[in-house]
Amino acid sequence: MSKIVNAQGTYNIKDTGEQQTYDFDYREFADLDEAVAELGEAVVLKNVQRMEKVDANNTSREKAKVANGHSSRPVLTEAQKAENKAKRAKDKQILDAIKNNPELIAELLGK
Repeated sequence: MSKIVNAQGTYNIKDTGEQQTYDFDYREFADLDEAVAELGEAVVLKNVQRMEKVDANNTSREKAKVANGHSSRPVLTEAQKAENKAKRAKDKQILDAIKNNPELIAELLGK
């Protein structure tokens, strides 16, 4: 049986630019069989097709924004991607080393 999950969303208030939060509930299914049993095959198929359309649109929109020069994300060369990946790996090593050294954490926090 599905369970009800409570989540929180946000939107921007047009007049003030402030962010407003709201709660909403949705059903979470253990597997596809459970979803089909509770919702019916036609509803599950409709939802899957809607998600496929949304995902395809999101990907295509971002590709079009990049191609047209409207994306805020810079287009990286393969060398830049490799450099960024290496930097993230090194940063992770440093963070892991700090996490595994309680004395250093205490020293850094002044405790």
